[in-house]
Amino acid sequence: MKHIIWVLLVFVGISYASAQDVYTSSGKPGYHKKTKKKKGYDPDKIILGGGLSFDIGSDYVLAGASPIVGYRFTDHFSAGIGVGYLYFKLPDPTYYYPPDYNYFDKGSLIYPNVWAHYFVYRNIYLTGQFELDMIKGNYPGTDYNNGGAIYTFNQSQTAESLLLGLGVKQPLGGRVSMFGQLQHEFLQQTYSPYYGQPIILNFGICAGL
Repeated sequence: MKHIIWVLLVFVGISYASAQDVYTSSGKPGYHKKTKKKKGYDPDKIILGGGLSFDIGSDYVLAGASPIVGYRFTDHFSAGIGVGYLYFKLPDPTYYYPPDYNYFDKGSLIYPNVWAHYFVYRNIYLTGQFELDMIKGNYPGTDYNNGGAIYTFNQSQTAESLLLGLGVKQPLGGRVSMFGQLQHEFLQQTYSPYYGQPIILNFGICAGL
């Protein structure tokens, strides 16, 4: 099970998708200046984003999506919600020895979350995210009461994750920017995809939708 956690962690990290951002001419995150300041709800401050992830090889499949929605409450603070889904099919290291043994771990990871960003200086921001990680899979096992026969069983695990850290964004032009985040998961629950990992790196490209 631990090697599954490792692979899911790496895959989710590199395919992380961020939100819609607009940068002013100074490079500071914010929205285009308006001739008249709006009071109350402003649809221009809605943040929409998400990502699609897909990786396939001769003996594995990883595919997922992670839409998010949020709102920029001030020039410095934004927050929202998201949900991620990841399907995985990976060789089980205990039972995968082609051509004699050929067994896989298969299942899905679902991770609804709430997130927040607070810009502290120019394009540098503090980031936080709370996730509920739900892994449901089908795995091979050995039945020692039946002569060591190999069988498959279903298993579900749930964990909570609290990711806190620092991020930086760099405008690439228009509404497009690249970003990187350095985080640590503080709850360290056993079945968290981040269990035992001191540093989590997220990086990618975000664009306005």
